[in-house]
Amino acid sequence: MSIQSNRRTWMAQLTALGIGSVAFQRVLAHKASQTGAITAQMVNDAQWIADIELTDSEKATLVKQLQDQSENERKLRALNINADTGPAMAFLPHFFAEHLPDEDSEKLRTVNTARMIDSSWPTLAKQSGPNQIDWQDDIAIAASGIVEQANALRTGKLTSQRLTELYLNRLKTFDPILRCIVTLTEELALRQAKLADKELKEGKDRGLLHGIPWGAKDIIAVPPFPTTWGAKPYRETVRPNLATVAHRLNEAGAVMLGKLSVGTLAMGDIWHDATTKNPWNVEQGSSGSSAGSCSAVGAGLCTFALGTETLGSIVSPARRCRVMGLRPSFGRVSRYGCMTLAWSMDKVGPIARHAIDCGIVLSVIQGTDGMDPTVVDRPLVLPPQFSVKKLRVGYVKTQMSESEQLVFDRLQSDGAEMISIEFPRTIPEEALMVGLDVESAAMHDSLIRSVESDGDMGLWGPSFRKSQFARGIHYIQSMRARTMLIQETERVLRKVDIVLGGDDLVRTNLTGHPSMVVRFGSQEVPTSRRGIEQDSSDTGKPKVFAPRVIKLTAKYFGDAWLVAVADYLERQMPCNPRLPSMFESRA
Repeated sequence: MSIQSNRRTWMAQLTALGIGSVAFQRVLAHKASQTGAITAQMVNDAQWIADIELTDSEKATLVKQLQDQSENERKLRALNINADTGPAMAFLPHFFAEHLPDEDSEKLRTVNTARMIDSSWPTLAKQSGPNQIDWQDDIAIAASGIVEQANALRTGKLTSQRLTELYLNRLKTFDPILRCIVTLTEELALRQAKLADKELKEGKDRGLLHGIPWGAKDIIAVPPFPTTWGAKPYRETVRPNLATVAHRLNEAGAVMLGKLSVGTLAMGDIWHDATTKNPWNVEQGSSGSSAGSCSAVGAGLCTFALGTETLGSIVSPARRCRVMGLRPSFGRVSRYGCMTLAWSMDKVGPIARHAIDCGIVLSVIQGTDGMDPTVVDRPLVLPPQFSVKKLRVGYVKTQMSESEQLVFDRLQSDGAEMISIEFPRTIPEEALMVGLDVESAAMHDSLIRSVESDGDMGLWGPSFRKSQFARGIHYIQSMRARTMLIQETERVLRKVDIVLGGDDLVRTNLTGHPSMVVRFGSQEVPTSRRGIEQDSSDTGKPKVFAPRVIKLTAKYFGDAWLVAVADYLERQMPCNPRLPSMFESRA
């Protein structure tokens, strides 16, 4: 290749550069064409033309990331993409057409909220059955779930006001340890609880969530309260548009306790004030970015919470905090009013201590709203007669953990059909991550250009800078390859009802398939100085116990199968203990 043509190649790779000018791009392209690579010295030589300043550390990181990005582009160019394969995106101009009077988006939100829960859910709730709970015992109440609390509210054993006050007191008592609350909405919560009690007494029943307290991840907008996205520049920002999921929970009569912590711009468990902690081990962060939602639910500080996931932000903290976390199928729940990280990857889902609770919440928040064009209406229907003997369970032989093996053995002994599966590995998943990189950098472009330090962007600084160099062709080709990944993944998942375990977190977030973290049983876990139940054996060695966790995955819109299997496992192998001992004291 001639120096001239090689320079054109490098120029093409740099044309989308957001740092500096065309002149800067040309200088780098010329130098790169002579050596075949971009180096820190080249960036240093060219930056005066671009009128920018980068630290030595930023230059080194940028060079490494650009080299990796070029390698990913080469992988995509080597992939044989059929001429008939389009990108994994849809152009939907009709969504923005003028609505007829009866298509008003606010009416759509209300109508969907008012739907009766599918008849399968009460059946499953009856199968779960409320445990015998002492409704005078605050700890037992704190550990209970939606079905149990809903029954108690309707039989006069409990009021929403008492339940709400109990959780508010627990939040105030334990938040200094967990750092999971950004904004406590106490006045709103008490007002909603009193209204719920009044309506239930008068016979106005909005459904199973009526009077049930919950918490919102702090990227879910609920004016007039701040929605901070976990970032210092936004700590006082009130976002004007009520999120659809919050609107639907309001309509269902749920009681919002507060805004729960989120890692800065939806990454990690470190936000603008603190690091959120894992209630089973308070020496450890809760993981993220649904950090506060999983921490609060795990400690028994609310009945349920909402989280979001783009690349593990429900699954990871749900595992860490040992709670049930359901990441729904992409397109099941509207993201309107929630912070965007990646338009083609973001999902909103429920977090709870009980499997059936995740299903109940999902049944309320799902469906079109006239505001998020990616959402479709699909039924959330369970098998009329769920039977483990008719269950087809996929598994990957080489990726079985101890907890997954226990579930495998239990399901197999109970009559489920166990089917070995394997996902093709022809498509380089890491090369498809440019979608997340570019979409997140575009979403936060104004912040990138206004902040004084990387600290204001959390862990995102290097990724945002790298994304300024991404080529449009790379992005589109990655989306075409993503179409192939979606198709091949769905083909495998259709062979079974659920998949047990598996190293598929990146894959299924790229494809939009649903996953659920399930807690069950009990296991001994590593000790720490504080925060986990302990007893002593004969040798005096401390033993620490917590629920086990596994992950289940399903085909598109197979969310109900996940809940059904999770509920079965929870009933067959109950969690012990239900709460960490540190949080079993009375607030």
